[in-house]
Amino acid sequence: MTREEIHSLVEVFYHPTFKTFYVNSLDGKTFVHPIGVFVSLGITTSMKVLNDIKEIIEAHNGYSAIIAEISSKQIAGQYLNTVTKTNNTEQYVLTEFDCDVMDRTQALEELDKLKKTMNLEDDLEFLKDITPKISKLSDLISRLDKQSSWENHLIQKENGDYRIFHKLVNYKKENEIEYRIGIYVTES
Repeated sequence: MTREEIHSLVEVFYHPTFKTFYVNSLDGKTFVHPIGVFVSLGITTSMKVLNDIKEIIEAHNGYSAIIAEISSKQIAGQYLNTVTKTNNTEQYVLTEFDCDVMDRTQALEELDKLKKTMNLEDDLEFLKDITPKISKLSDLISRLDKQSSWENHLIQKENGDYRIFHKLVNYKKENEIEYRIGIYVTES
């Protein structure tokens, strides 16, 4: 089993950019010959998608797959990748944000503020600028309301634009160690 084989299999079903890594340590301290391949899908890829891809890999003869966490640290220019968790693996919950984010109440207040700045007597250029912002923010609020997913999402405001911000992620870095949630694949 090679990284390339696993990558080729996954890319048939998952089209966004993703990475594969060899798991090359049992203890997080010493290198061994690769013992498996770790598939790291997008940073905000949901657990449902991770499980769906895991099941596709498992359905392919010769492979076993589980949702797992790995730790990676660089030693002498080489990454040491170790499976650190295989039971009850969950995404990391962001609690500190280095950007301007809004919960539902704040997003509704922002929408109200934007609507109050709009006046039909305003300059046409101002209206052309503010109307798409109101429409986009309103659409994002509606989408999160319909999905009942405010618990795991916020709305980010960046450079006068709005987008959904995911609080559940598959990557974190603590000091020099990187942690990822993804799919650990071995030969069965």
